[in-house]
Amino acid sequence: MSNVLSVILSALLAAPAPAPTPVPDPDALERALQALPSRPTIAEVQEAVVRRLALGPRSARRLLARARAAAALPSVQGEYDQTIDRDYQLDQAAGTADALTQDLGAGRGARLRATWDLGRLIFNPDELRAARAALDAAAERERVLVAVTQLYFERQQLLLEIALLPARDGQEAIGRRVRVAEIEAVLTGLTGLRF
Repeated sequence: MSNVLSVILSALLAAPAPAPTPVPDPDALERALQALPSRPTIAEVQEAVVRRLALGPRSARRLLARARAAAALPSVQGEYDQTIDRDYQLDQAAGTADALTQDLGAGRGARLRATWDLGRLIFNPDELRAARAALDAAAERERVLVAVTQLYFERQQLLLEIALLPARDGQEAIGRRVRVAEIEAVLTGLTGLRF
């Protein structure tokens, strides 16, 4: 009895199956594909996001090269001194008048010291940090490229749905348009390109 009751309850509680989406005519689909915006292309979008976020492999290589070159540069320290001496001397010799003399002295000095840490030419810990930063940039570049590519093709799919498949209701039609506008705004912000 409980099995029968559970089957009846599950049948009542089960969500109705969604109505099948009509398959568009192949000719209409081809026309809609041709009508999709051709600019910017996915390659332009991906290149623009990498350039805009400065995540290209060239910047990682420059970071590593700078870390290596920094070991050859000296550490420089500079000092500047200015001294003012004021000395008074009272001469009280017997049989003569007392004499008070004042001695003013001033001195200036500058020192510049350059030191090299030759051990850093062999192993520079900054290179490890630069290599880690390069790996982090590569991982971030891949993550951003995947996200931008998914957004680009989600936009393409929505544009095709708008052109070929009638919306079930006004809310779905508005939702599609708003989502396209949202995707275009995000892609514009990430790439600087106009959609």
